[in-house]
Amino acid sequence: MASSVLRDSREIPGPILVVAAHPDDIEVHCGGTLAQLIAQGKPVTCVLCTSGNRGTNDPDVTMEEIGASREREQQAASQILGVQEPRFLRHDDGDLAFIVRRLREEIVRVLREVRPRTVITHDPYPGDGGQDSCSIYPDHTTVGLVTFQAAFVCAPGPLFYPEHLQADLRAHKPESLYLVMSANPSVFVDISQTWPTKQAAIRQHKSQGRATPECDREMERINRENGRRAGVEVAEAFRILLPS
Repeated sequence: MASSVLRDSREIPGPILVVAAHPDDIEVHCGGTLAQLIAQGKPVTCVLCTSGNRGTNDPDVTMEEIGASREREQQAASQILGVQEPRFLRHDDGDLAFIVRRLREEIVRVLREVRPRTVITHDPYPGDGGQDSCSIYPDHTTVGLVTFQAAFVCAPGPLFYPEHLQADLRAHKPESLYLVMSANPSVFVDISQTWPTKQAAIRQHKSQGRATPECDREMERINRENGRRAGVEVAEAFRILLPS
């Protein structure tokens, strides 16, 4: 698919479900787009599969402490974007590849509850990581693959988790996945109007070094590079995946 620009994010249909691996993934990769969608009145639900409870270099901090801190940072960032109460599944940071069966059922449950038309998640096949090794971090690729399976294979099939019917959670298939961290994006969303909001949200993740001039410069570099490719000032990049 040739690269293009969604100059008006109203082309992205709601409701929207975002499934991410860690606190700060959402703001870094799609915060500007979400701020626009929320301003348009579209329902947005954000799910964090972990609380980032191993995301520190300090050996004196416990998993419980860093996880709680990162949840607070995520809640502060979500308020800036306008996201209502992000959901935390609270699985252990770095171990998502070992709990795929449980994670898939949880994501199917959310899909059937929220019934999104659009799902934003990690690209399960982002490339070789040559430009950004973070893109192939196992938690990211696991979340992308499990969310793809949940959205296009399991949630639409009534024989997957039939016990969901007892909670009136019916089969559902989203219209598209918007994948972040892809080496081959197919769509760029112009976030020029919400760039300051995105920056402010990213800076809430202080435990990850996001409130520093170095991080500001790196985020600006990435988003301006996306903008250059799209012919706008700043942009966020996605690879769109459609159901078969």
